[in-house]
Amino acid sequence: MSISARLLRSLNRTATTLYGETPTYASDEEAIQASLKILESRDVYADRLFTGWRDRLAAQLSDLMERLALRGVAPDLFAAIETLRATLAEAPADSEDAELFQQRAMRDWSLLVQTLAADPRIPAAERTRIVFDTADAELTRIAELCGGLLPKGDAVDISVTGPRLERYLVDRFADDSIRVTAFRPLPGGYGKETTLFEVEGQALAGAFVMRRDRDEPTMDNDCHRVSAEFPVIRAAWDKGFPAPEALWVDTDHKLLPGGDFLIMARAPGESGGNVHGASGAVDGALIDLLAGSVARLHQLPAMRELGDLTNGISTELWDLPLQEVSRRYIASIRDLYLAEMVMPSPAVLALYGWLLDHVPDAPGRAVLLHGDIGFHNFIVDEGRLSAVVDWEFAHIGDPADDVGYVRNTVGGSLDWGDFMTAYRAAGGPDLSEERVRFFQIWGHVRNLTASQLTTNKFETGRLDELKLGHVGHSMMAGFLKPIRDMMAAGSDPS
Repeated sequence: MSISARLLRSLNRTATTLYGETPTYASDEEAIQASLKILESRDVYADRLFTGWRDRLAAQLSDLMERLALRGVAPDLFAAIETLRATLAEAPADSEDAELFQQRAMRDWSLLVQTLAADPRIPAAERTRIVFDTADAELTRIAELCGGLLPKGDAVDISVTGPRLERYLVDRFADDSIRVTAFRPLPGGYGKETTLFEVEGQALAGAFVMRRDRDEPTMDNDCHRVSAEFPVIRAAWDKGFPAPEALWVDTDHKLLPGGDFLIMARAPGESGGNVHGASGAVDGALIDLLAGSVARLHQLPAMRELGDLTNGISTELWDLPLQEVSRRYIASIRDLYLAEMVMPSPAVLALYGWLLDHVPDAPGRAVLLHGDIGFHNFIVDEGRLSAVVDWEFAHIGDPADDVGYVRNTVGGSLDWGDFMTAYRAAGGPDLSEERVRFFQIWGHVRNLTASQLTTNKFETGRLDELKLGHVGHSMMAGFLKPIRDMMAAGSDPS
């Protein structure tokens, strides 16, 4: 299936989800949904539309000639039908030529059938039958054009709903008193589905968060599967870091078919912003809190209890030099990109060449990194950092990796000098401007890689959610421009 066909199919499915099967008559929603069906039919099923119409018309013409004995009754009509039949037999294979061919043939047939339906040499009952047969054929053609050939959406519905979640929880805790009293899927998120819900019951009560894997991760590395994310969150929580309280992970969930998921207690507060910065003013106290939290994460002892969890979290990495740990991690993402991408970007691979040639030779020890630090993953409650969420990019590496990423996502919302002063005062290591800049560049390259891998999954048919189909293209400029600006701004970050 072509990429445009995948986009049209996903647009159709999304429109049906948004507007329902029968949107309001003469509404914009109805127009959008009807137009998408016609577009998908014409683009994806053009050959079937054309051959179906041609074969039905050819059969109708043959039937008319035999049934009405037109050779003797109306030789002129017989000759006209013979000419049209011969024309149909020479239909072109090229879809663009076929469309023009169909337009001309339909006009010829329309004029001819008008004559047939009114010619007194044909019995009146047969003329009426010609009208009915032609109307039936036209109804079939239009039904196919308007979506009659499209898949009927018979895939198993694996969406999580409040009632389905309630049945799961009642079964898991063997408690018939459990009720899901609030249920809200969150928009956004390319890696996982996130749902907020509240429960009342004897065995379970409170506010919770579900993080669910897609059928296939957009990136299959780091902690992008909840089975790997869960132990990292638990380890950080157990060491006193403000990670969410991860309660359980379920990889065997017959009552909730679909991706594996983890359940966490919901931390009080709201997201502190989005990937572009804070949602409000950032005063000195919040700068101290954020910087102190990042420094605190980087002071946690080696978590050897995680074992060989992922390529980026393994026993040997804790003891390797920072330069080697960073080099291995960057190379692993590059290798994943090369293995997955049908059409890799030369700009992306040029950047990987540059990065692997400029990995900082830095002092210090490897630490656990969150990998996606920013206000979009901070839960803030009345000025207090309640939790750092979404650990799917967690890995072992250089603390400057996290700090550079903070600067990419948060730096425009606060005084960077104050942040770095607070980070060092809270126990974070000294980090040179060049070292932080290198990891800023790397952060943008990694996100550019992730966005392209996401769209690649869509274009190769492994994922079909509409919002995944564009990010690898539409986000490229937003990553490449700051990368070029930083590379041009100063000396090599090595």
